[in-house]
Amino acid sequence: MKKTLVACLIIFGCSTCSFGQDQNPLPLPSSSPDSATVVFYRGSQLWRALVNFTIRANGVELCRLSNNRYLVYRTVPQKCTFTSVAGGLNIPDKEKLQIDLEGGKVYYVQCDIKSGLFTDRMEMT
Repeated sequence: MKKTLVACLIIFGCSTCSFGQDQNPLPLPSSSPDSATVVFYRGSQLWRALVNFTIRANGVELCRLSNNRYLVYRTVPQKCTFTSVAGGLNIPDKEKLQIDLEGGKVYYVQCDIKSGLFTDRMEMT
């Protein structure tokens, strides 16, 4: 009985290990000369993992970014203001990131959650 249990645990343990190899690597985004690409990514955080944040570009809603997710946004080269607000609420956006987007370039924006006493905000860097 003990040998069967140990064998099952070893088989189960080996079947869940990837030994450091990524099974499905994500393709790197590219950009054409007449467009700019912005990649927003939010890493895995235990604190406030269930809170989604709405990301807007020049006032237009792009998506609701949740924990451990990313967004690839392609647009024409322009000066763009990105804002975020918790949960899609219609309160004024306080967090702003302005980028002068150039054609043919890929921009990466890291989104981190910062918590205050009563509110949460997404810091974009």
